[in-house]
Amino acid sequence: MSLHLSQDFALKASAAVAVLLLAAWVRLRRRIQSKISNIPGPKPTSLLGNYSQLHSAEKGWEFFDEIHAKYGNVCRISTPVGCNDIIYLADPLALNHMNRRDEAKFDDPHEIHIMLQMVLGNKGLGATSGAEHHRQRKFLNPVFGPSYLRHMPPLFYEVTHRFLDAMRILCADGQREIDMSHWGTRVSLEFVGKGAIGFELDSLAIDSKPNLYGEEMKQGFVALSTPAARLAMKYFLPRIASLRTPKFNRWLLNLVPSPLVTIVKNFVWELDANSRTMFQQKKEALLKGGDALSEQSSKGKDLMTALIREHVLVDRADKVDEEEATSHFRTLLFAATDTSSSAILRTIQLLAEHPDVQTRLREEINTAKADADGDLSYEKLLALPLLDAVYRETLRLYPPASYIDRVAHEDVVLPLAFPITGVDGTQMSELVVPKGTVVTMSIVGVNRSTAIWGPDALVWNPDRWLAPLPETVKSSKMPGITSSIMTFLDGKRHCLGYRYVQMELKILISEIVCTLAFAPTEKHAKIEWPMGLTLSPFVDGKMSMPLKVSLA
Repeated sequence: MSLHLSQDFALKASAAVAVLLLAAWVRLRRRIQSKISNIPGPKPTSLLGNYSQLHSAEKGWEFFDEIHAKYGNVCRISTPVGCNDIIYLADPLALNHMNRRDEAKFDDPHEIHIMLQMVLGNKGLGATSGAEHHRQRKFLNPVFGPSYLRHMPPLFYEVTHRFLDAMRILCADGQREIDMSHWGTRVSLEFVGKGAIGFELDSLAIDSKPNLYGEEMKQGFVALSTPAARLAMKYFLPRIASLRTPKFNRWLLNLVPSPLVTIVKNFVWELDANSRTMFQQKKEALLKGGDALSEQSSKGKDLMTALIREHVLVDRADKVDEEEATSHFRTLLFAATDTSSSAILRTIQLLAEHPDVQTRLREEINTAKADADGDLSYEKLLALPLLDAVYRETLRLYPPASYIDRVAHEDVVLPLAFPITGVDGTQMSELVVPKGTVVTMSIVGVNRSTAIWGPDALVWNPDRWLAPLPETVKSSKMPGITSSIMTFLDGKRHCLGYRYVQMELKILISEIVCTLAFAPTEKHAKIEWPMGLTLSPFVDGKMSMPLKVSLA
């Protein structure tokens, strides 16, 4: 009898808890929906709301253009039935507050943390938040600062020269068509290998096979970018992650008969295996010192050597444990490779499409080289105005990440630079963001805003940086750690590696333009950059960017 009563009580208690949780969820949803219901936005097109449009590889850019044309810098995006709608935001003043004054009130959505924990480990910078995230940034900031980056130019030049040696061989008999997507992925991976972690990951020889990780990484990003994957990450992954241990979750994912899951698993396993092996080799070389370090491809000048030397192999209470250091290894490989690959390939494609800019840039760099003894110093590269303009304009118009999601931890009121008209016809000069609301910060939206940059905002025009910027840019309070653009974010969560990317890209482009000439092929009109977590060029559904290449 007592057993029966206890079971009966347990069932009733469980039912009561379930009802209370459901009631709390419904109450929270109604609260959020009611507070943002006056924000205009497109009507849902299915039970998924506008989610499939927002994350569509084929139609994503078209959807962005449509909502900007119709709703401006703020709109409400419908989500799957039963879920809270999100706020799409491209207003510079509101984004300024999100990234600066109210930065502590926002964080990455829970599903992003879980996804990054699965890929990067539980202790990587991208997988942490709050006080732990700020602790990590505090000791990582100097590693990405000028004192360490001054060692990078010789490493970057060495990689660039190896890449150009391959191009000279390929173009020895004259102009030929080359898939620059293949080579862009290889050279960007080797930049990370040489400068960030101190290993040769790709010899860049024409008869050598590309590093397997580079191919797995590209396929992994594409798989994670599909609407199905994004839906699974947002609405399914957090549920299973809260049920069991990470080991159980990996076992469960192994049972899913999906090609997308297989691609992501291979990518994660390759990343994990590479990072653990390289970390141990790096640590052993540091412990041996002397010749062991000088034998490494970076001669011990890379960023991970600095991190391990100063924060792992020390006798301090705040030392970094090996699991966290390995997570930072993975983060560098994961974040830096595809971002730099996207920026490199975009720049090369744009120079091919604008031969006048390509010629002017070649003349500027050759003039600077005439007075130099060997490779240009990084200080001289920074002083080249057209090179800087090409760099800034490319990252303004084509940021490697189109948008970033943040979730509000408390009610927040954000002022608007450009007031909007609510559904009820009232003017709204501020935005009330209820606790629990996801805000999609549109990097591409604010970078391309005609209200800020003028009527030619959608045109690639490096010359805009060679004259005073419009007053609308100066007065917009545009957030951005550099260049009046939001590509690298701003505030305490800005991209730590922005100086690294700038150095890498400027060195590579300066050498490429002096050595090679690029022109479009007959397939050029077919090159597409589908919407995704990061951006890569495709032709007829395959990752590719064919260009005509010859020696300059």
